Amino acid sequence: MAIPEPLLKVAAVFFDVIFVLLFTYFIFVIGLRLYWKRKAKKMKGRPVPTKGEFMRLKKGKGVVYFHAPNCRPCAFVDPVIKKLSKEVKGVHFIKVNVAEKPEVAREFGILATPTVVITENGTVKEILMGPVTEGTLREKLK
Repeated sequence: MAIPEPLLKVAAVFFDVIFVLLFTYFIFVIGLRLYWKRKAKKMKGRPVPTKGEFMRLKKGKGVVYFHAPNCRPCAFVDPVIKKLSKEVKGVHFIKVNVAEKPEVAREFGILATPTVVITENGTVKEILMGPVTEGTLREKLK
């Protein structure tokens, strides 16, 4: 039994639409990633805000961890930050909940959670967006 020609045409159009949607999605995701990387590069070398708990970051190394309570990747990074804050000496760790303190995230220019900002002597040294492994974070803190 052969498939009717009108049905084949509908299937071809359907698959063309699906292909275009997937292609557009991937281009959007790649463009967003490139934008985040460019923004992170621009932030390097900027001074850290000097309000409240951020005064500790003026001397030495520091880590500012931006997270959200409903963020699934943040749930994987939380234990890593807790472990490193106990093990690594001489580094100040600050956790910022972006749901509670959106103005702090705005000051740093945070676009997504989880984001780890590594500071040195009051300036932004490096920005790690997305889930970060313990080994990567240890290496960056050396």
